[in-house]
Amino acid sequence: MHYQGEQYHMAVGNREQTSQWVAPVFFAFAFLIATLPTLIVLSRVWLSFDGSFSHGFLLLAVTVGLSVITWRRTRPEVGFYWPWLIPFVLSLLVYLSGRILMIETFQYLALMPILGSGLLLMWGWRQTVPFIIPVGLLIFAMPFWDYLSWPLQVVTVSINQLMLTPLNIEFVVEGVFVYFPGIGAFEIAHGCSGLRYLLVGVTLSTLYGELNYRFWRSRFVLIAMGILLSLIANWIRVFVIIYQGYETEMTSSLIADHDMFGWWVFAATLVPLFFFGRHLEKREDAQVARESSATPVQGNAPAARKSRPLVGGVGAVLPLVLVGLLAWSVSPSPQAGATSSTRPHEVQLVDGDQWMPLFQKRLHGWQPEIVKPDRILERTYKQRELAGEELGTGDGLFIGLYSYDYQRPGREAVQYENRVTGSRDMRPEQTFTVNAGDGVQLGGLSLRDRKSGEFIHLAYGYYVEGRWENTELQAKLAQLPGILNSRSDASLLVFAVACSECDEMEELSSMASSIRPTAQSYLDELYNQ
Repeated sequence: MHYQGEQYHMAVGNREQTSQWVAPVFFAFAFLIATLPTLIVLSRVWLSFDGSFSHGFLLLAVTVGLSVITWRRTRPEVGFYWPWLIPFVLSLLVYLSGRILMIETFQYLALMPILGSGLLLMWGWRQTVPFIIPVGLLIFAMPFWDYLSWPLQVVTVSINQLMLTPLNIEFVVEGVFVYFPGIGAFEIAHGCSGLRYLLVGVTLSTLYGELNYRFWRSRFVLIAMGILLSLIANWIRVFVIIYQGYETEMTSSLIADHDMFGWWVFAATLVPLFFFGRHLEKREDAQVARESSATPVQGNAPAARKSRPLVGGVGAVLPLVLVGLLAWSVSPSPQAGATSSTRPHEVQLVDGDQWMPLFQKRLHGWQPEIVKPDRILERTYKQRELAGEELGTGDGLFIGLYSYDYQRPGREAVQYENRVTGSRDMRPEQTFTVNAGDGVQLGGLSLRDRKSGEFIHLAYGYYVEGRWENTELQAKLAQLPGILNSRSDASLLVFAVACSECDEMEELSSMASSIRPTAQSYLDELYNQ
């Protein structure tokens, strides 16, 4: 009888131990299935190896490994901590609204709160604390950090302006452009913001702190140092490239191919970072030694908690499953309204009696570089009265209209690969604004061909969900007011003139007052259906 009793207690203990890992595994599986459409899109972002989030899969592997190690060390007991049901449900509703409204930022913002509040619902605060860093590392691979690009670009320009001033170099700064009169100009573009270095630096600092520190204070200090050194690395990289361009009159190979140079500069900044991290580690060890010698050892073990694995597992998984099913059934298909191919826009934006279309899509060798639009219009025109002359000797007009039926990674109006400036041979010379009527201001840019010296003057604007914007940051943020309407489209309108005997600014303003309203009416009719 005694032997049978021992067998019974061992069987009960094994079932209880098994239930402690079945619930979180089941929750992870339910999370994967419920958010699968968003995770598929996220994986495509991580597979863009020249993007800011190419470290995503590596970070996922680190997260899984650290989480398993932490679970085996702490063995948290599953219960049902009902106060955490409120943030859990709220984060699920944010995700659901993002799926229905096709706002991917909402979906990305909700992923980590869903994961974190689900664990809190099963394990409670004290048992979840050891998992904050292992699981939270994934936040540094979420694409919503792209909204930091523009502020980082502005800061980078300001810092380089301070660094260039003592060198007695003649330059002019306008927005994110640095002009060297008579030589050329640099655009501190999205890739020069330093976002990639910042995210990698923060990730490494956080991971180092998790593996080596006991106190949160040391972790925060190291993260702050990682942020600072990552930004400094990017500022140095941009300064060296700009200075090399100035000294070599834009002929240095570093200007066209500077990615590897940037990573070498960043790697150099990791050396003082880890020396500083080691210093903090030694200081912690000394503090722990002093505290352990002064504090008596407590002999009373904490009281065991009473777990409810079944209730906790169901409480965390059931809302997730319900919202996942609702998101799959209610939200539009990822391919709704769009195909994998690019279709032409069927619209005439200029007066056909005055302008004659040409069988080419470039204006003096220039055209915007836009990646995978759902709909496209690219046409070059010449005034009919100059029909018998070469394009290079008369007035020329280029019109480009690039539309995304809905924005998603790899197909966005604002992304690193999309360049209004087009060819690397075209150098920005001047920025300005163009009045397009009805209070709409378009961005303006003068480009000079580095080889021929010819100028092209262009105007551009982003029409996002019914709103005109003339900067990349505003175009990104314009998705948020779109919650109030049923549209999810984004378009980029670009038109450029090249003329030898005209006032370019007056010509652009005249064009803008007719092209912009025509394009807007066409897009409203197309996407309001």
